[in-house]
Amino acid sequence: MEISDPARIQALVEGLADQYSRKILLSAIPKAKSVEDMSRENDIPLSTAYRRVHELLDAQILLVERIIVTPDGKKYELLRSAYRAVTVSFDGGQMRVEAVINEDVAEKLKRLWYTMREGQ
Repeated sequence: MEISDPARIQALVEGLADQYSRKILLSAIPKAKSVEDMSRENDIPLSTAYRRVHELLDAQILLVERIIVTPDGKKYELLRSAYRAVTVSFDGGQMRVEAVINEDVAEKLKRLWYTMREGQ
């Protein structure tokens, strides 16, 4: 899908240009993870990871997949990248951004189910 919103394009390009944001996004493509997990896996200081995650959430490039509540009542979010692939190109003096949505398993099954039902 082509992304046409200038604010989203700017946020994506900035996110891809920043090494910490890029590591966070890449880490959250295959499965949702907590900020602490992404920080530890990518050797990002925790405060920096939280700051970048909030920026990416505000730009809707990173999404909350689910919220976990521990037995002692603490809660934390599992986050995943909104996109699994992004292509940036320059065409006629304009920047063009195309992205492939990073569907979670439930959404894929739901879409498949509706596709099968419509075919009957």
